[in-house]
Amino acid sequence: MSNNLPTAAFTLHSSFSPLLPLYHTFLLDQFGVIHNGSESLHGAVNCIELMNKQQKKMAILSNTSSPSHVAKKRLVKYGLREELFAGGLVSSGEECAKYIRQHYCGDGNNAKKALWLTWKESEKQNPMQFLTHCEEGSGAIIDVATSVDEADFILLHGSEVWRRCRDVDPSSSSSGQEDNVVVDLKFLYDEDYTVVDEVLQEAAKKGLPMICANPDLIVGFPNGVVGNMPGKIANRYETMMGGKVHNFGKPNPRHFHSCLENLGMKFDVNSKIGGVAHVGDSLHHDVVGANAAGIDSIFVLGGIHAKELGLSATGCDGNSGIVIVDSRDPGREEEGKSFVTKAELIAKLNVMFEEAGVYPTHVVPSLSLGAHV
Repeated sequence: MSNNLPTAAFTLHSSFSPLLPLYHTFLLDQFGVIHNGSESLHGAVNCIELMNKQQKKMAILSNTSSPSHVAKKRLVKYGLREELFAGGLVSSGEECAKYIRQHYCGDGNNAKKALWLTWKESEKQNPMQFLTHCEEGSGAIIDVATSVDEADFILLHGSEVWRRCRDVDPSSSSSGQEDNVVVDLKFLYDEDYTVVDEVLQEAAKKGLPMICANPDLIVGFPNGVVGNMPGKIANRYETMMGGKVHNFGKPNPRHFHSCLENLGMKFDVNSKIGGVAHVGDSLHHDVVGANAAGIDSIFVLGGIHAKELGLSATGCDGNSGIVIVDSRDPGREEEGKSFVTKAELIAKLNVMFEEAGVYPTHVVPSLSLGAHV
């Protein structure tokens, strides 16, 4: 399917309610649609529960570098029951792990060595869990390279640190030894390319292939800070240094089709797939991917593109977000909310979509059943 579909004739809705009767299946993005990484977003849980009550089929399709089973267990934190999603959760990290397991795992004598760019260990991130998941069931291991020179490939799992060993001794941080094995890339928050470029340039000279577990470019954190994601590093390696990159996750149409297969659906990958819509907040990943996969797309305004449009992002309560009104009332202002007329919003969106060369099927402020008032 072509990624320039549908045409410019998108439909703008003030809430998600009018879309429910149009589809029997919804594929849902996570970050910026269901939650913000810490809490569920206003109205999202109620909307999903109603979908379940109406017997809609649902699956989550997420560009997270975590394995699917790990990401799925986190849903409880956001007030969601795992059983709501018959199609489970398809993550870019899971698809990446499968590929690594098939192509890079070896026994102790011929294990491939990964130049491992990843996340710092934290409550939300467990790099070793991902690495062992890549090996799971293969009876093999992945070695972690201590230098670019000894690496066979780049494993771009995260954009925070260059980890040069499998296991990190927590006691080593107090002695300063950890700096030798876990190098801060200074990229996630600062977008400093000093360390990143040094590593990538050496890797490109050696012709190392890059495997990217999350092609997202940026992420918005609950505190308003924008983080720089692995996709930026992958793009730089490919476009500026001529490196070979294998990306997993959206907008690859294969991952959309994996969700439908998990739901037991029969479909033709070369034809439009009716009755199915993907809900996401990234124009370049969610909408482009859905269009390429031959399914309708529902673009959520209150996510990653909200600031770009001069609008308020959806928050965790009813005190923030986007409200579509019939006419502008100069006296109606509320901190955290954006009041915008349909005509104003359509004009803004037409500019954005035309510049991007991609159009969604529908546009909504958020995954919420009612107008955000």
